[in-house]
Amino acid sequence: MYPVDNSVPHLLWCILVALRTAEEDSPFTSETARRRFISDWLDMGRDNPNFRGMASEFTSLRELLEKTDKATRVMDTLSTLLDHAYAAEQCDLFRFRSAFNTLLQLGWQHIVCRYPENITAELMERRKGDRRHLLQLTRTEQAFHPVGNMVQPVTFQLLFSRKDAEQLDAETTFHQEGFQVVYARKELCLTKDRIIRTLHIGTPSLPEEEWNPQQQDIWLPESGPVQKAYH
Repeated sequence: MYPVDNSVPHLLWCILVALRTAEEDSPFTSETARRRFISDWLDMGRDNPNFRGMASEFTSLRELLEKTDKATRVMDTLSTLLDHAYAAEQCDLFRFRSAFNTLLQLGWQHIVCRYPENITAELMERRKGDRRHLLQLTRTEQAFHPVGNMVQPVTFQLLFSRKDAEQLDAETTFHQEGFQVVYARKELCLTKDRIIRTLHIGTPSLPEEEWNPQQQDIWLPESGPVQKAYH
């Protein structure tokens, strides 16, 4: 299986391929030399567009090279990490939490709105200022089975300033994690400067009675901001 770009499996896969190719060409004389090769590869790979937004992963791998026991073959460690990364990417809940971590790093403020009657109050409380807020209207424990598979879609309301209307961080992040993104309705103006955008997040594996958007309603990176609504 060939891993997709901009993912941990893809990064690990590329390192292992480069390492094995170099080993076949000219066998490494020591574990230190092997780790030095990976360190040099990370220096070059950091600027590759395929790994954009993965600075923390590069840092973690460099720490692994520097801090783990040199008596342990780093190739074996990377292979194990790759196996675990593949398994994790099959888990809906893991990918959902990964998307959240990315959005938090991008400056989004996350709030779980547990009761429908509180939505208006939560929005009004945050109507001032320039911060971007991600209101989760579906509780995580309702949307995911304990083993991690998604059982119903999750709805969010994004609250942001008009100047950020063209930024599609949330849509892009969930899309890159393998979720389908659908707009619920046209954007709403909370104030003259603050906008509300409503998203549904789902997966093709959900039951049809829970999730059945038309293909043309599913957001794609080339779609841009809100165009159509899914009901």
